[in-house]
Amino acid sequence: MVNFAFCCEQENELNFMKAQIEQCFLQKGITIAIRCYQSAYELERCLHCNCPDILIYNIEEQNGQIRAAAIAAKRLNKKLISIVTKSRHYSPSIEDSLLEPLYIMPEKNKRHLWAYAYRAYETFLDDENSFSYYVRPEYIHIAVKDILYFASEGRRTHVIYSDSHDTFYQKLDEIEKHIRHKNGQFLRIHKSYLVNASYISGYTRDYVALTTGEKLRISRYEYYRILNDQFRQKGQKPLPRYN
Repeated sequence: MVNFAFCCEQENELNFMKAQIEQCFLQKGITIAIRCYQSAYELERCLHCNCPDILIYNIEEQNGQIRAAAIAAKRLNKKLISIVTKSRHYSPSIEDSLLEPLYIMPEKNKRHLWAYAYRAYETFLDDENSFSYYVRPEYIHIAVKDILYFASEGRRTHVIYSDSHDTFYQKLDEIEKHIRHKNGQFLRIHKSYLVNASYISGYTRDYVALTTGEKLRISRYEYYRILNDQFRQKGQKPLPRYN
């Protein structure tokens, strides 16, 4: 079971966030544990017996004490994920890097807290060798090495892997940020394609060829340049251009 914790000075805000998260995960049939704290002191005092997996807090409250408590929690639980709110005028601290992965949720988006909570939940379920996504009524876990590429189509993303495929709802930009930390290299070649470099057998300015024989179009020179730099470092030359 994944442990959520909220730390906020305002009790009504704590109750709102707790109720929203409970309802959203209940609708998906997922059981989670939630604890609420109104001060950094309360949170830090409970870390050794109830260290959270996902911690949601305002990073500016209590003169940085909540951040300090979050860093203490991160030392105890290396997989801890932070979801934080901050004002437009907030200046990031060098200590914020100690809290990665860290999701920043604008105050105006607090009613969409569930979206940040799901993304953090998926990230926590993953390890460096797997990728998770939700298809009702459950989360699917697949090995990163088996993924050929992701293809987006409107609000949907198709994941194509070695022996099958699947479809789920998530933006390709979000997937790209998330999978960047995995054991595997994925390259963006098109606004709609994110490709596992392990399955690229060759490429031209216009497309990549996969080991399966499939060809995917490269839409922008910027994507080609990044791909070209990566493969030239490995000594792989582009395919000959032809019409």
